[in-house]
Amino acid sequence: MSARDELESMAEPPHSVEAEQAVLGAVMLDNSALDRIAEVLRVEDFFDAMHRSIYGAIRGLVLAHKTADVITVAEASGHSMAVLNSFCTSVPSSAGIRTYAQIVRERANERALMQIGQALSVAAPDPKRTLAQKIDGAMTSLARVADGSAARESVMLQAAIVEFVARLSDEAEGRTRCIQTGLKALDKILAGGLREGELMVIGGRPKMGKTALVLTLARNMAQRYGVLMCSQEMPANELIARNTAAMGSINLAALRQPAEMTQDHWARMSDAIERMKAMSMVIDDQRALTLGDVRRKLMAAKRMATIDVVIVDFLQLMSGEGDNRNSELDRIANGLKALAGEFKVAVILLSAMSREADKRHGPPVMTDLRDSGAIEAAADVIALLYREFAHPLGQHTEDWRNHAQLEIVQRNGAPGSINLWFSGEYQQFADWEGHTPFRKVSSRGSAGKGMD
Repeated sequence: MSARDELESMAEPPHSVEAEQAVLGAVMLDNSALDRIAEVLRVEDFFDAMHRSIYGAIRGLVLAHKTADVITVAEASGHSMAVLNSFCTSVPSSAGIRTYAQIVRERANERALMQIGQALSVAAPDPKRTLAQKIDGAMTSLARVADGSAARESVMLQAAIVEFVARLSDEAEGRTRCIQTGLKALDKILAGGLREGELMVIGGRPKMGKTALVLTLARNMAQRYGVLMCSQEMPANELIARNTAAMGSINLAALRQPAEMTQDHWARMSDAIERMKAMSMVIDDQRALTLGDVRRKLMAAKRMATIDVVIVDFLQLMSGEGDNRNSELDRIANGLKALAGEFKVAVILLSAMSREADKRHGPPVMTDLRDSGAIEAAADVIALLYREFAHPLGQHTEDWRNHAQLEIVQRNGAPGSINLWFSGEYQQFADWEGHTPFRKVSSRGSAGKGMD
């Protein structure tokens, strides 16, 4: 190759004419081969405009249950049968179509990376956007390329039914895809636990123990799944102290005065730390997170470990874009829901509640959540935490000290309420054992009506 030819080759965007033609020829030889590459290859992944046109025509014919061969594709695309026939003769069979398609897709990704670089060089000096916005935009674009999968295509009902039945069969035989929370009552009401793509919002007033609850869930899940814990309210040291207190059954106050800790305290702490080391948990304590921050941290965490659950504490401390604070939080809540689906994780989001919940005796209701409209629209599950002993108007007797309840509202299941055991000194939540020796506070309002 001459120096001139080499320079011209370098100037051309990455592509493989041979692989594109091999894909087209293979599908015309065997129309069923299209099913093997549908999730890998999109029309826009083809570099050559003629190839894009031909692939579009083939897809249209196959999806219409018509034969896609040299004659019918020539008629549908307007390209000559001689050209189409040459594609068919370039491949012996459709056996290697998956490999050809992956080459085409890889070249398309390389072109996408070049476009991101060019866009970034234009955006970098733009005074109208902050540095964080520029980085978030680039990271979002890179994440789409890194995902490596084609956009989800529409499917026939019959194909969706096959997938649905297969999922049910797996769960019936114990191969559940649910992420169990470790609280039996919660898993039961959620029909097995959380699921990838779901957003669960946990709401509660101060002193109710919502951080202790979410740390309990994080510890339980980190024994079997990968957990990313994003805490905007507590530094990493405080999170570790609370987990140590819970796992070692050590009074949290004792860990804040190490000079006065007993030998038993140190032994319990050592045991708790050894058990924590076996957990798959990534901790981050950056304040004022944006959606872009959560995305970046999730991508970074995935390079360290498998991540199945992302926990964000809490919504009202996040920052975002919008005409007002309500629209900001709306975008954040919906953005976290989208992130759950994109990265195939479950997201648990803590949320503050309004002071109105303290002015009325009994468990909170949906309208007590700050920005409840945005949250209800985005969430799959909403859990409202209540402790009679901690409520300003509640009964502050010993019978109530360790009792807590969660009012559950969910999109894909019936609403309900579960009883939990809580220890403030140890920062522990667990299932409530036996019969409750006191009347259960009844919920009033909209909490039990379910979600649209």
